[in-house]
Amino acid sequence: MRILLVQAYLGRKEPILVYPLGLACLGTVLQAKGHDLTGYDPNASPEGLEGLKKKIKEFSPQIIGISLRNIDNQFRNEIFYYYKFFQETLRTARDCASEAKIIGGGAGFSIFAGKIMERNPELDFGVYLEGEDSFPELLEQLDNPHIVKGIFYRKNREVVFTGVRNLPDFENIPYPRRKTFHIEDYLNDIQCIGIQTKRGCPLKCTYCTYPLLNGNKLRMRSVESVCDELTYLIDTFNIKTFIFADAVFNMPKKHAETICEEIIKRGINIEWAAYMDIKNSDRDFLMLAKKAGCRDIIFSPDAISNGALKCLKKGLEEKDIRESLGLFIKDKEMRDFNVIYSFFLNAPGETLSGLLKTILFYCKAKWTLRGRGTAFMNWIRLEPGTVVFQKAIEEGAIPNDIELLPDDEAGLAKVFYSKPSLNWLDPFFFALFKLPPVIKRVAKALGVKKNVR
Repeated sequence: MRILLVQAYLGRKEPILVYPLGLACLGTVLQAKGHDLTGYDPNASPEGLEGLKKKIKEFSPQIIGISLRNIDNQFRNEIFYYYKFFQETLRTARDCASEAKIIGGGAGFSIFAGKIMERNPELDFGVYLEGEDSFPELLEQLDNPHIVKGIFYRKNREVVFTGVRNLPDFENIPYPRRKTFHIEDYLNDIQCIGIQTKRGCPLKCTYCTYPLLNGNKLRMRSVESVCDELTYLIDTFNIKTFIFADAVFNMPKKHAETICEEIIKRGINIEWAAYMDIKNSDRDFLMLAKKAGCRDIIFSPDAISNGALKCLKKGLEEKDIRESLGLFIKDKEMRDFNVIYSFFLNAPGETLSGLLKTILFYCKAKWTLRGRGTAFMNWIRLEPGTVVFQKAIEEGAIPNDIELLPDDEAGLAKVFYSKPSLNWLDPFFFALFKLPPVIKRVAKALGVKKNVR
C-alpha cells in the first residue's frame, strides 16, 4: 500500500523541532513489510499545510497516518493549543484525499482517543497506544477492523473500540532507520533527535500519563542494539548530539551504566541529554555518564517540601533534591553539565511554607546554575485517569463535568491544578512570569546588550 505518515501541524514555529520518533519506528516496521512509504512534517517545511496538499497530490496515498504527539504545550502562563491544528491537519488531508483512509495515533491522540474519534469524522480509524503491531495488522484487515485489538473504528456512524492489546515486544522491534523524514531538518538542538533505550515507567507520579501510554513495566532494549543505533546515526547522518527519550534514562541504573560503558568501550564520540532520576544520579554515575558524552540533564523533582513530594508520590525527600543541586554547585567536575530542574506551583499536599521553599530553591537554582542550567516552574496540566485529576474533583478545585479536551484556549486555561487553599497566589505568579520578557524589551530599547535571564 501507498502510505503517507504525517506529523500533525503544531500551528507555530517551536524553538526545538523534534524528529518524529514514533512515526520513524512505525515507518521502519511498515517498510519491512513491503509497503510504499513516505512522510511529511508540516512543522519542518516552510510550506506548512500547503506542502501537505502537494505531497498528497504527488503521492496519491491510500493510507494517511497522522500523529498527534502533544495536545497542548502544558504551560498555563503561555497557553498554546496544538489540538486545534491537528484538526486542521485532518481537514486538509481529507479535503485532498477523499478516498484515502485516515488513521490517527500518537501519545496525545491516545490520551483522548475516544473523544477525538467522535469529534473528528475525518478519521476512519484510530490506533490506541503503541502502533508497531496494531497498525500493520489493521492494514491487512481494513474491512474487518473489529478483529484487530487496539483499534478505534466506525460502525453505523458510532465509534467502536476493539479493546486493549498487549504492548509490542520492544526489544525485538528494529531500531528506526529514520529515512521517512529528512533528519537534516531536525539538528538545531541536543533534544531534537531522540533514542529510546526502553519503554514503560515504573514510577507512580500522580499527575503523569506515561504508565498509561507505555505501561508501568519496563521493556528494555539490549545495550548492543542501543549502541548499534548510535553508530548507525553517526555513520549515516553524521549526528553529533541526541537525547535519550526514555521517561527516565537511569532507571534501572545498571542498564544505564552498561550503556554508558559500551559507548566508552566502542569509542562513540557523541554528546547527549537525558531525563534522570535524582536518586540514581550519584557522583559516580554522573562521572560515568559524562565520560560517555552526557552534557544535559533534566530533573523533575516537582516540589521541595516533603508534604508535596509525598502527595505527588515522587519517592524523594527534600534532602535528596538539595544534595543534588549542591553536587552541581560545589563539585568542579560537575560544572560541565547543563542541568535543568522543573517544579510545580501549588501542587497537591503543598503548604504555604512548602511553596516558599520551592520558590527559594527555584531562585537559587536559577542563580547558581546561570549559564549552565536553569529551573522552571509551572502548574500541573490535568489529564484523564490520573490521581491528581480525581483529587482536584474531590477538593472542588475543578467542577465534576470539566472538559479536559476543550474547544479553545479559554477552556484550556481551566484544566490546570492549583491547590484551593493556595490559588489566591496565582495572580502573583502570573505577574512574576511576565517580568523577564518585559525586562528584555526594556533592555533592548535602552541598547543593553547583556543577556537578561
